[in-house]
Formats: sequence, C-alpha cells, structure tokens
Amino acid sequence: MMQMTAARVSAGAKIATVGAKPASAGQIRPTSNFSRPAPTWFHTLPFVFRRIAGVLVAGIVTRGHARRCRLMRRRVALGRSEISAAMQLDPTRLGISSSDEFSPNAETNSRLQGSWLSLFRGSAPYVAMFRRTVMVFHVPGHLMDASCCETLAGLMGDIAICTLLGIRPVLVLSLEHQVLRRVLTEKDSEDVSAQNEVTSCATPLEAICAFAGKSERNADTVRRLLKQEAGLVCAEMEGLFRRLAARPGMGGADAIPSFSVFASSQLVSCAPRRDHACGNSQLLARVQAVDVAQISRRLAGQEVVCIIPVGTSMREIRYLPSEELAAEAAKALNATKLVFFTRGQKIVDKVRGNVVSTLQLRDAAELVQHLAQHPLEIAGEQRREIYCYLNLLLGALRKGTRRGHLIDPTPGALLQELYTVDGSGTMVSCDLYDGIKLADSGDAPGILQLIEPLVKRGLLKQRSNYEVECACNNREMFVWKRDDETIGCASLQCFEDDPDVAELGCFVVSPKCRGKGHGAVLLSYVEQVALLAGLRSLFLLTTQTMQWFEEHGFKAATVKVLPASKQHGYDFGR
Repeated sequence: MMQMTAARVSAGAKIATVGAKPASAGQIRPTSNFSRPAPTWFHTLPFVFRRIAGVLVAGIVTRGHARRCRLMRRRVALGRSEISAAMQLDPTRLGISSSDEFSPNAETNSRLQGSWLSLFRGSAPYVAMFRRTVMVFHVPGHLMDASCCETLAGLMGDIAICTLLGIRPVLVLSLEHQVLRRVLTEKDSEDVSAQNEVTSCATPLEAICAFAGKSERNADTVRRLLKQEAGLVCAEMEGLFRRLAARPGMGGADAIPSFSVFASSQLVSCAPRRDHACGNSQLLARVQAVDVAQISRRLAGQEVVCIIPVGTSMREIRYLPSEELAAEAAKALNATKLVFFTRGQKIVDKVRGNVVSTLQLRDAAELVQHLAQHPLEIAGEQRREIYCYLNLLLGALRKGTRRGHLIDPTPGALLQELYTVDGSGTMVSCDLYDGIKLADSGDAPGILQLIEPLVKRGLLKQRSNYEVECACNNREMFVWKRDDETIGCASLQCFEDDPDVAELGCFVVSPKCRGKGHGAVLLSYVEQVALLAGLRSLFLLTTQTMQWFEEHGFKAATVKVLPASKQHGYDFGR
C-alpha cells in the first residue's frame, strides 16, 4: 500500500496566522488568513419568449391586420413542427465508444470539475451540521432604505437558500431608521430646536427618544409611526420572500413556505424600562418573555419566523431595541448562532493589518473591556455599533448560544461565512481548546487505548508505552481530555537538520466525537503551537485520510520535500 505525503508550506498555504479564525466544534476552519472569494451561485433567467410572442400577436390584432395574423399563426405552427422534428435525435448517429477511443485529458478533467467541486465538497459538512438548527439574524434598519434594496434582496436570498438547506431562521427586524426618517419628514419644519436636537443624537434610537420626550404629542406621533412601519416592514418582507420563492432558480413558488410575519406582541411579552442609555423614555420596553413554543412550532413547520420589535405594555405601544431583542431571542431559543449584519466594519489586528476572523469568548470580553476604558477607540456610530454587538454576543454566548457572527450584508457573505472554511466575517465562540494540553507521562495509557483500534487496522504504526512516554516527556505529544476521558491526541516532531519543519503524527480523534468538528479543532490547536514555535511548515504521512487533510489546507507532496533524516527512514512499503 503506497504511503502518500502531505505538506503544508508557507509559500502555498500558511500553517497559521495570528488573528485568523481557528476551527471550532461546529464550524471547521483552518487558520490560514487567505480569503476565499464568495461562492458562485447559479441564477436562471426568466423565459420570456411566449410573452414576447403574445405582445407581437396582440399588436398585430390591434392594428386590424387579420390576414397577417392568420399568416403569423400559420408561420408559428410551421416553425414549431420544424423545431420539434429537429429536436428528435437520429439514433443512427449515436454509438458507444471504448475507453481507449475517448480518454479525457487533464485539461478536460480540470474543466469538468472546476472550482465548484471543491466548494461543494467543502460545504457538505456544514450543511449536515446546521440542518434543523435555529439561527437568529438581526437585520438593521438601514438595509430597509431604498438605496439598499438590492443588498436587502440579496441578503434575503441568501437566507432563503439557508432555509432550503435546513436552517431554521428567526429574523429580528429593526424599525429605528425608518421611524427616524418619517419623524424628520413629518415634523414641523419650523421647530428648529427639535430639528437640531434630533440630528445631533449619536444613534437613531436616541434621536427618536429625544423627539418623543419633547411632548406627549411627539410621543403619540412616534407610536403611530411605529405601528405603521411595523405593518409596512411585514408586508415588504413577506412580498420579498414570495418573489424569491417564485424564482425559477429556487425551484418554483412552492420551494419556500410563505414568509410568516407575526406581531411582536404575539411572540414576545414586554415590560416598561427605565435604564436605557437613551434616558428615561416611556417609549422603550424590555423583553420579559419569548414565546418559545409558538416560534418552535412555526420553525418545525418549515416557516421563516420574523419578530417585529414592537410590543404593548401598560396599554401603550412600546419599542424593544432590536439588537437586544435578537440577543434575548437567541438565548431563549438556545440558538446555534446569533448573527449581526454590519455596515462593512471589520475587527482588525492593528499590528499585522489583517481582519480578525475569530475571537474566543475570553478575548472578546477583554476587547470589550479595553474599548470601555478607551472611549476614543469607539468614537463614531459605526465603532459604537460594533461595541454594542460584541456586548450582546458575549451575553448570548454565556447563556448557551454557541456562536456569534459579525457579517457584512453583501450578497454571498452570509453563505461564505456559514458554508466555507475561511468564512467572511468575524466569529465569536466559546473556548474551543478547552481540555487540549501538552501530554505528560500519565496520559500515555489513555493515548495508547485511543490509538489501539487504528493500529490493529494498520492505519497507524505500532507505538510502545515507552515511546509514547518519551514523546510526552519531550513535549511532542498533545492530548485532548474531557471528563478524564481521552478523546483526541496528536504529536508534533521537529528535526535538527531542518528546524523550520515539523511532522504532524499520531493524529486521532475518538470515534464518538467524529463528524462534529473535533478533528479540525485539534488540528487548529497544533497549528497555533507550531506558529508560536516559529515553524514554517508541517507535513504528515498518511495512507487513508488524504482528502480530509487536503480540505484543511494541506497539499500532496513528494518525499523530496521531507527533511533528510526523515527521508532515510521513510518506509516505501506502506
């Protein structure tokens, strides 16, 4: 059995990059900082020939040319029969060739496979992983502006595709921008003081609260606008999803269930609040409870649930800040993901200049604390917006939500973030590496027990207890333990004749943990250690799992790329 060599070289694919998104148990990601272009999604064009023909015939009949109309009908009928005959393939032209007569060359194979094949294979684990999981998406109000209609349509199209792939989406729609626009349009233009006060506020919500706090009449105006905008956004989103469902590329009008829009008073109960940063506004409310049973029932019925952030408390219409409502909904529904769509802002490493694609929970908490202590770094609406999102993501993750995401609403970015290895935005997750550590000699029995089935099958070479203990004492072995049970291990062996290269070996994950992303987490941890050690590349020797490692950044290589000391001991018989 031939033994293949896989290597990850810095010139082609870096072993790790500081600030890059590591793999997670729910989302497999290498630590390479190279960006993958947004996936290509195929769209179909409407078939308009019959419509055009109908217009032509109607125009002829309108002009009263009866004879020309009869000729046209006769000519169209003749054309159809000719076309039908031409479409029938002559069986005498067909034959069966042998493999020698028709053998596709490398160029043909490359063209047939294309980039879509690797993309499709890479996305398959995520499709299976996210099926029947609840995800909460916060849609900001600025996307409802007329200038962003194409972006909104593209984003909703991506969410529709997620629905077809089995995700159960819950959308929380913001009304702040729409209401503020209506306030500035409808209020008395002669009220200069109110104009200045509203326009000088930092956020739309603060501006609305400032306007409503001026008088009871203003408060009634805002409540009226809230009710109107709630109805408008429901109708707009329902119509948008119906149009998406009717697209030929989406499989027809029955491919996506009708977009279910419910009044927020039916999905959430609210209570007055007095502690918001906008001040003592009687306009705002806080989430008291989320109707989990009704939402879950709708989601199980393959409906897309939309929550409008308007509720009734003490017989008055009140507004629930949509970002907080999204976080509370994610907590109550135990959502897999909470997604906030940004305006394109990114969290970046100011030293290296790269986008930080993953933040551990503790790192995100330290960042929030740092920003709170340095308010100049969050000056401006866009920076404060990210600061607010991070705070809410931290609260949701601490209450059971598995991951949070900050994603650009550009069409395709959501699909790239959810279904590709590299992602497109910033993911905040719990501590992925909990339980992984450098092994000591006491971990040797658990490691031997884990690798024994693979040794018997001939997939791993035999290792004695002494060899494993030596690797542990030399700080070359890593072990992943959970509840005192060894669920994974890996070794990282360096070479004196090539100090920039190391071998990844004894890479094993417990069968009960396979298919859940644990292997990618362990690989990411070892890559991070390799980066800290100053290594340039990793290589591994495998006979069975080439495809998995290639999907995670390794490339097939020859024995010549191995260190000289490793080449001398290479077993060509395996």
